Amino acid sequence: MVSLTISTKGKPKVSVDFPDRHPEQVTVKQLHQAVHAKFPVLVPNRQRLTISKGEGKPTPLTDESKSLASYGVGDKAELRLKDLGKQVPYRYLYLWEYAGPIFINPLFLKLSHHIWGAYTPSALQIAIRNIIVLHFIKRWLESAFVHSFSRSTLPLAYVYRNSAYYWGVVGVLCGLTLYRPAYSAEALKGSILNNPAWVGFWSLFILCAELLNLNAHVHLASLRQPAGQPRKYPTGLGFGTVVCANYWFETLGVFAMSIMTGFDIGTVVYSVIATMFMHRWAAGKYARYKREFDPKVFPGRRWKWFPPFS
Repeated sequence: MVSLTISTKGKPKVSVDFPDRHPEQVTVKQLHQAVHAKFPVLVPNRQRLTISKGEGKPTPLTDESKSLASYGVGDKAELRLKDLGKQVPYRYLYLWEYAGPIFINPLFLKLSHHIWGAYTPSALQIAIRNIIVLHFIKRWLESAFVHSFSRSTLPLAYVYRNSAYYWGVVGVLCGLTLYRPAYSAEALKGSILNNPAWVGFWSLFILCAELLNLNAHVHLASLRQPAGQPRKYPTGLGFGTVVCANYWFETLGVFAMSIMTGFDIGTVVYSVIATMFMHRWAAGKYARYKREFDPKVFPGRRWKWFPPFS
């Protein structure tokens, strides 16, 4: 028999029993279901169960296919339960947040005459609008058909945070700063920002970065393994130089947008925030790769994220 004690903040401890079972025979999924029976409001994706082992950080029970024994959970163990709050599917979050800039950003160009008065849009404004729309259509399609997610859900609060970034910064802020008379055809006349070679070069540069990023994502998707199988490390185009080549190509495209627009304040804010997130994600992936593989083989001598700086 397996008898476990579940403690959670603000509630009395409860016991969860699995008669005639051994820890090797009880999965994390079955434990989630048993906890749900005790706390009906806590559906499995709202539960975070951890077990403390000595003075180190508590170990979360994240893989529902694994047994309790694989996490070192035995009979009479005490687990800590945390309510993660209302959840939304990961994929739905990405589809929702990327949809905003596709519609909001170009809407500001269309309605800019009502905000700033009449002016003739420049080639730069038309090009950057098309780049932003195509970029987020690509990300939307990748989220729908290419990406997989290590977790099925995440807290509902992330919807508001991510939407504030993508809808607010890329949609509204960039829409206000890019589509104004200061970037009109008349204002840019004679400047490098109105030079067809300048606009064409950076548009092509960003397109190449987008295609390289797409290729990296497709390669990463091809490495998926069935549950229980060892993970493979990436070896495709760019990954021989950079561990997180997908973030490298993404960052190149984001930086290029700022350069192309003469460091428009909206694109700069977008670039800074995007770079911060990608640096954090790359650091996490790099650390995970070092744990899972022989560090001399992978990552080896590869840059983490953005050569030659990181």
